[in-house]
Amino acid sequence: MNTSDLAWYSHEMCFWHDPGPGSGYVPVGPGVEPLRQFAVDPDLRRAEGLVRASGVMDRYTCVTPAPASDEDLLLVHVPEHIERVEAVSASGGGDAGVYAQVNYHSAQAARLAAGASVQATEDVLHGRFRRAYCLVRPPGHHAEPDRAMALCLYNNVAIAARAAQRRGARRVMILDWDVHHGNGIQRVFYEDPDVLYVSIHQDGLFPAASGLVMETGAGAGTGSTLNVPLPPGTGHDAYLAVVSRVVEPAARAFGPDLVLVAAGVDASGHDPMGRMMCTSRTFHAMASAMCRLADELTGGRIVFVHEGGYSAWYQPMLVLGTASAIAGLSAPQDPFLHSLDHLPGQRLQRHQSRVIEHLETHHPLLARHLAVTGPGRGAADE
Repeated sequence: MNTSDLAWYSHEMCFWHDPGPGSGYVPVGPGVEPLRQFAVDPDLRRAEGLVRASGVMDRYTCVTPAPASDEDLLLVHVPEHIERVEAVSASGGGDAGVYAQVNYHSAQAARLAAGASVQATEDVLHGRFRRAYCLVRPPGHHAEPDRAMALCLYNNVAIAARAAQRRGARRVMILDWDVHHGNGIQRVFYEDPDVLYVSIHQDGLFPAASGLVMETGAGAGTGSTLNVPLPPGTGHDAYLAVVSRVVEPAARAFGPDLVLVAAGVDASGHDPMGRMMCTSRTFHAMASAMCRLADELTGGRIVFVHEGGYSAWYQPMLVLGTASAIAGLSAPQDPFLHSLDHLPGQRLQRHQSRVIEHLETHHPLLARHLAVTGPGRGAADE
């Protein structure tokens, strides 16, 4: 692929956002000792450094994004929410929502993260690039129209989808493979028949009682939400089976003009914020499959936006795996793979396949496909 077909969006200021000292995503308080947060963004700078050192970055055109405008943010968020993020950040720090700690630089970083997502989407729609990757922080998929939540300030992918609609995209598909359910994205599009939201996440992790299989949309949007809650301990084969037996047939039934991927890497086996077992090979395989699907359905138009990822040592390798797949390269050598790849949960288990089988036979977008093609035969492979 010609290098001009690929774009990499990042900004140094995104790495200046810091949720402050605490434990996990919980700020310092009673019983919470000041510790290095999992979501410290210099780790993302290291991820970009690995992509550059490996030579994969040479395949991309690097773009420095502009911050999102109020007009962009208001595509999803109410004015009071934007004002709160700006005010708390300007005061030096605090909680801008629910477990959404910020520092002085966070409001600017959040606008840049949203702006990168919008700019990448518009550039892909206009034909400047075929594929794009946004390595940005803070993440976004938990942010709701009226509040920040769980490290997420503005809902980057939801804003990008609305921007795509503003620019004439008729139907947009969002795939979210972050380990947590993207409650914010789901809320924005739950009644929109022109946006298909598919979430692959750990069942019951966060938010509580969110992302259930029976949540399939409402009103005109009935059938345009598809949740795949997988049990803890799910690994490589099950994730690929979901892509081949759920995501791909749903996409073909929906017929998108553009694919957006909320590309969190916190479903990895080394991540402290989840209990899944994905590896860099898993993310490489899923990203490769989505690029092929975009080539088939959208003329190649696909944008990946980074979401969660909290393993200081493994996140860079996972970003490299994703970036390599987008560039059409083979999976990178992974020195951490041996500690995860041999575990039994990497093979598709019966209790994992039940979720897939239920969706194949009950979800409106999939039941018709199953009747025509017959049941799936197992996990896809690279």
